[in-house]
Amino acid sequence: MRRKRRRVWILCSLLLVLLIYVHGWYQTLDEKFLELHTCPACYGQALCASLIENEHSSPSQNEIVLTGFSSWKIMKFFNVKNVFYGQSGENSVVLKKLAHDSELYEFDQKLCKSVKETENCDPSQAVKLFVNKVSSSISQVISRYPHLFETTDGIKCNHNRSIESLYEQYIRIDSGPYNRHHFLTLLAVNMEPLILNAYQHHWFPSLRGMCGRMIVEDYVGPTLTQMSKVPWIIRADYARQLLELAQDLSDGEFRLYMTDVSLDNFAVDSNGKVKMIDAENIVVVDPSFHGLDTTEHINDGFGCRDCLSFSFEDLCGHTSSDHNFFAICKGILSSSAFSRDLPEGLLHTPPLWITEDHSSLLSLVEDCAGVTDDPTSHVLPTRRKAAAALHSQLITVIRKSNDSS
Repeated sequence: MRRKRRRVWILCSLLLVLLIYVHGWYQTLDEKFLELHTCPACYGQALCASLIENEHSSPSQNEIVLTGFSSWKIMKFFNVKNVFYGQSGENSVVLKKLAHDSELYEFDQKLCKSVKETENCDPSQAVKLFVNKVSSSISQVISRYPHLFETTDGIKCNHNRSIESLYEQYIRIDSGPYNRHHFLTLLAVNMEPLILNAYQHHWFPSLRGMCGRMIVEDYVGPTLTQMSKVPWIIRADYARQLLELAQDLSDGEFRLYMTDVSLDNFAVDSNGKVKMIDAENIVVVDPSFHGLDTTEHINDGFGCRDCLSFSFEDLCGHTSSDHNFFAICKGILSSSAFSRDLPEGLLHTPPLWITEDHSSLLSLVEDCAGVTDDPTSHVLPTRRKAAAALHSQLITVIRKSNDSS
């Protein structure tokens, strides 16, 4: 048995050495890695000068290089999320392909099928045929080819004004002849860079640009998962910020509703500021869209007690919703949070002075997170009120802690 295990280890080691020998040790940001051959069925090319290494020129101040494990070529076989880390001068950055390799391949196939080019189809040519074929508004393109955009949460509502606004903002950073091709590709694959570019909230990291099928964002810091054991008063400040984020995204000119809330989707920068580092799953609603229900939609959590339950139809059909408060309170803050990493919630194990002097604080968390199986219940419409009271209490205890320290 020992001999057999030893042989397996030797075989694995030899295979590893062979892979390194064939593919090289370090990954360079070359055209193949960035998938430039797919352009203009890609995200853009404005950042390529800072990404692609040029042996005939000296390194520039804005040059971006991979760092740590991301610079090991062999790690590409294990990095299924296609998220890499790098450095630009003194600043840390994150490089994202925005999808798994299999998802990108599936997009290429859908694109080719849309232009009836299935034999040895080249996505770079297919997207040109596609754009030439569809001269109508982007909203109408989405309606005509739903299979191409079916995985994108951001355009489930397909409100023309919000989509046109995204495009108007996008062409400010991509004024080239293929900006419509790039924009449609991002709509179909992953809208995160469009969201970051259009809204530029301080809740999002800064977008540096795109090259091929790679985008670059500023690195924020450790995720809330990694910060979930810091002192309670620090976590209380994170909770305060998350409630403010829910408020800001819910009440802007366009409503932004989070449909994937987890501790790993938020990070904390060096100044203690919380930012959303994964903006892929956000529904964009235009509250001025004709025919929307003007009464606030209340997310009752019906249908799923341990996950983020919601209806695209409900979010898209109302001018406002308490959905973001439900997502933050139930998903992250409450004692029954649906986070696998922290099921007891971000505000776990409060100090004794909190439970004695501010006992209503934790009950407000549960009121904000509350779900019901009774659709006629009149308890849930108080969620925004509970969230506001919770936010006020958090500010009070944070100030009290700062004054006593």
